[in-house]
Amino acid sequence: MLILRPKLSFEVHVEAEITPDLAEMDLKDVLNFEVYYGKLVKRLGDLFDVETVGEGKRVILEGDFSRVKWIGKGMKDGEIVVRGDVGQHCGAYMEGGKIIVEGNADDWLGTEMRGGEIVVKGNAGNRIGCNFWGEMEGVKGGKIIVEGDVGSYVGEKMVDGYIEVGNAGDFVGTEMKGGVIVVRGNCGYVGWDMKGGEIRVGGRFDLPPSFVEENGVWRGDVNVGGKGVIRKL
Repeated sequence: MLILRPKLSFEVHVEAEITPDLAEMDLKDVLNFEVYYGKLVKRLGDLFDVETVGEGKRVILEGDFSRVKWIGKGMKDGEIVVRGDVGQHCGAYMEGGKIIVEGNADDWLGTEMRGGEIVVKGNAGNRIGCNFWGEMEGVKGGKIIVEGDVGSYVGEKMVDGYIEVGNAGDFVGTEMKGGVIVVRGNCGYVGWDMKGGEIRVGGRFDLPPSFVEENGVWRGDVNVGGKGVIRKL
């Protein structure tokens, strides 16, 4: 198991593709692992104190990681625990394993993930569980749970998987193709150009006019021949 702690307060973003694979590497290789500090190429050991504790494919991140991007990118197994806030793109392209964020998460959490689980104890930003610009499909599997609130564009172009959040902003499930999104609280517009899948909302929400109510649920978006379902919790 690895424990990482920032050596300084970062003035610019750090791009560090930290995954549990690091826990199985020699300490020398971990310290020399290349990351970006702004436009500068740095070693992981230049920016973080690294401690090895016992065995196990697990990474503990202690401190402020709110400016550290791409944590957990493409990870396939193991576990990452962030004991604080985490930066953008956490869990992007994730295929397996688990990420636990004990603080807040920034934008693009779990983008285009295919498996695994992400749990955020605090709040998260915009475009949770969505697609990157220009890509036609978003999340294809896995689970994202945000215990707090999130911003807009949750689950855009989602294909499969499960996303659950507190309150949310506008455009939940835009162009959604499959999977399930649960908003426990209130949100703005849901289901624009929705083709499939299901959105469940516990509180208030706004609905496009292109949905048809049937037996207490709404189906659409009929403008795109969609067969999505929106229902109240």
